[in-house]
Amino acid sequence: MAKSKRTRQAVVIVHGMGEQRPLDMLNRFIDAAIPGTTKTVPGSDNPVFYSRPIEDDNTYESRIYLARETDKYAQTEFYEYHWAHMMQGNRLDDLWITFRRILFQFPWKVPSGLRVVWAIFWAIILFAAWKVLNSGTPFSEIKLPQIINLLVGGGVLATALTWVVTKILPGKITSSFVDVVRYLDTSPRSYNVRRKIRKGMVDLLKSLHETGRYQRIIVVAHSLGGYVAYDGITFLWTQMNQKHDANNNKDIDEDVLSELEKEALVLLKDPSAISGDYRNAQRDLWKELQKQGHPWLITDFITAGTPMYMADQLFTSNKEEFETKIDRRHISTCPPQPDLPGSKAGKTLYTYPYKGGKTLYHGAPFSVVRWSNMWFPPYLGFFGDWFGGPLRQLYGGGILDTKLEGNDWKSKIPAWAHTLYFTYPDDETPDSVTTKLHEAMALNFKEWAEPEVDGQPSKNERPSTDSG
Repeated sequence: MAKSKRTRQAVVIVHGMGEQRPLDMLNRFIDAAIPGTTKTVPGSDNPVFYSRPIEDDNTYESRIYLARETDKYAQTEFYEYHWAHMMQGNRLDDLWITFRRILFQFPWKVPSGLRVVWAIFWAIILFAAWKVLNSGTPFSEIKLPQIINLLVGGGVLATALTWVVTKILPGKITSSFVDVVRYLDTSPRSYNVRRKIRKGMVDLLKSLHETGRYQRIIVVAHSLGGYVAYDGITFLWTQMNQKHDANNNKDIDEDVLSELEKEALVLLKDPSAISGDYRNAQRDLWKELQKQGHPWLITDFITAGTPMYMADQLFTSNKEEFETKIDRRHISTCPPQPDLPGSKAGKTLYTYPYKGGKTLYHGAPFSVVRWSNMWFPPYLGFFGDWFGGPLRQLYGGGILDTKLEGNDWKSKIPAWAHTLYFTYPDDETPDSVTTKLHEAMALNFKEWAEPEVDGQPSKNERPSTDSG
């Protein structure tokens, strides 16, 4: 019996906001990412991992962790996309415009993790107004426009914002949140920063595809890293689709495609519906693309504590503007929105005729990429992670949203819980963040991959001389 080719998968961890040091996130993540105890030994059922340099890295900072193949797990290699050094020149007042927009909303429209902060600032506003009205100045001499400008135009309120975020809230949390606002800022001051970060993410994912070394790629992102990784996946998808020549490969199996589109229509009509069948159909379609030689390797996107749940107020000004961007296919959802424009011969919900076959359109990366999202909920709008939340209501009903309620009291620390997603490596109880991470990553690739992926080289693979 012929010896099976070694299967390899890559995991890319994208760190979140803050002045992260190279490898800090990777070193925290690796212990939680490998199933089983962190003290595994050769011969056990769990992979043993070790660190090694990246040969083509010009910074001499980057390394990867390599977990050897076992009977259950494919060889898995872990990378970190480090972008913190590109985010320079942040100022605390970068928060002001965004925070003011959130402040002047009804409480039920405020992101759940920020409602207590919202209430604190309104208490400051009302207290300041009360002080002015009770200052002894005759009411007829109080100039209302001056009071309004003082309170909301940058006077007392802006001063209060600065005081609260520098004196009351943890400095690491508040200074880091500026990164979120800055990355999503479309002004010329932030343009170059955002462009460099996005390009680096796309380049890393593209290089992993082009090595021919891997049969599968998983992307895991924490915090603001969710936006960065999302941009990388959606931009690269378009490039990879353009490389796919349907003339040289089998057409997409109609049964597999129709099953995915049937399940997608259920979720597009009712985003609140729960459909595990859609996730199964995504997996089947990805395996189908592999059979026909499509170069796309990313199967799973996992976000933890991402402020993408506030995207309608951070990325856009309001939900109406956010939904307009979805309607124009500027934002990719899960499941994808149907292809535009209209219908023509050979066209389906997500494919169009191309060189004698069918290819998925540019807005459909999440027809094959399963999206899992998890967060520590902020109890009473305060005790937990302020910056993470559910994504289905914005990005689509195909996302597996998981509210994490199984870890210890530290996951309820206000705001600080945001930093704790990969700090429970030995807690593999059913509702632990570590258990949910393992379920989402599905590192047991050899158990569910098709024989064509497990035992035969893919079309784009070239022989590797690397002993690892």
